Amino acid sequence: MPPSPFPTFWDALHRPPARQLRCRLRRIHHEPASRRSPLLLLHGFPDSEQMYDAYITPAEREQDWLRGRSIYAIVLPNRRTNPNWPSLHDLWHGRLAREVAALIDVVIAASPTDKVTIIAHNWGATFTWMRVRQRPDLPIERMVALSVGSSFRYDVGEHGVGALWWLYGVLFGLPYYLPPARFLTAAALIAGGYRAPDADKAAYDSFHYWDWPLTLARLPWRLAGYGQQPPFTDIRFPVLFIRSPLDRIAATAGFEQALRQRPDCVVHLTDNPHWFPEQRPAEVLRLVRSFLADEASSLYI
Repeated sequence: MPPSPFPTFWDALHRPPARQLRCRLRRIHHEPASRRSPLLLLHGFPDSEQMYDAYITPAEREQDWLRGRSIYAIVLPNRRTNPNWPSLHDLWHGRLAREVAALIDVVIAASPTDKVTIIAHNWGATFTWMRVRQRPDLPIERMVALSVGSSFRYDVGEHGVGALWWLYGVLFGLPYYLPPARFLTAAALIAGGYRAPDADKAAYDSFHYWDWPLTLARLPWRLAGYGQQPPFTDIRFPVLFIRSPLDRIAATAGFEQALRQRPDCVVHLTDNPHWFPEQRPAEVLRLVRSFLADEASSLYI
């Protein structure tokens, strides 16, 4: 059951800065004698770690790619399992990104290989890439990046008229300021392919887009190409990147080209909507099993 009342910007404005973690590190499965890098799962909007339930079933844990691994999840504030809403101070100062970075380090410190294997979608992938850009030598063994690339570009030169899709943040973030708009946001998500028993409550998580008024003000300059940075391609670990057609705005041509030129990386385009990781897990698992097969086989030879 989602919390009540509906979380808004106005509540966050008066909420004190966090004294404890807003994010949670959940240990889903423990392998006390493991010799393999743990698996770390990160979710995004408007989901929770439950989006990966099909990936970590007892049967799946017998597959080569997952057998013998401990499994963790970083749980962002969300309506389902962690209604620990951030304050405006937390959001303004990037607290969630810093917490994700710290919790990734915690999992690495507990790893028997001093490395971690990551599967991340949406905001979870965004925060992971932020940490990688800060620390390119972060000991990630392999990463499955779902929907989001290593860096963003907002300009028409990169995306053409598709750059206007960046306006989606206005629609997703509007309920944070105007709560009645949550019904419009839910309808738009469902129309866009989002399916969940609580889809009508998805806008409870709209705090992720709290800065949409600033984004809207900056967008004309971004569309024109001002302030753009080169794509981040200093990626020192193998990557499986899977995205839908509309996810193109969350990646760059330079990033995808860099991955395609590497024999240890894979770029896969799916025809399914943005929420394919939860709604089409069989497609993702087929690719994940293949991508991590080499790592598993080297361990069991």
